[in-house]
Amino acid sequence: MVLSGALCFRMKDARLKGLYLHDNQLQAGGLQAGKVIKGEEISVVPSQSLDAKLSPVMLGVQGGSQCLSCGTGQEPTLKLEPVNIMELYHSAEESKRFTFYWRDTGFTSSFELAAYPGWFFCTVPEADQPLRVTQLLKDTSWDGPITDFYFQQYD
Repeated sequence: MVLSGALCFRMKDARLKGLYLHDNQLQAGGLQAGKVIKGEEISVVPSQSLDAKLSPVMLGVQGGSQCLSCGTGQEPTLKLEPVNIMELYHSAEESKRFTFYWRDTGFTSSFELAAYPGWFFCTVPEADQPLRVTQLLKDTSWDGPITDFYFQQYD
């Protein structure tokens, strides 16, 4: 299957904080200036260079003109890079730093960094904090990182 454009999603963490763009970073929050945050439109395409059985996806914002990357350092660092998501989709180059394995658990989803196995992107309980990464822990507490997201497609 070849896509002509990215699919559109909205994302909230398990505590219902929506993702929004602020100072070129994705942050999670519920209110901003007294208004409910609608949430950033997340552009999604599959990564064709990795095993489809693992549900590899690339995520973008601003109409897919910037893509979420985990970097290339020794440890992952989430950032937005000015790369068009459809160019990544059509490229034959391996794009692991832009790829996340989408783990659908029924009601929520989690996203593992393809380039850093065992690392997931997450939010923290406090509002208006940037999206970050964490290693999945077996003993998760109420005040720990939030790796579960409601991920809803829309037209």
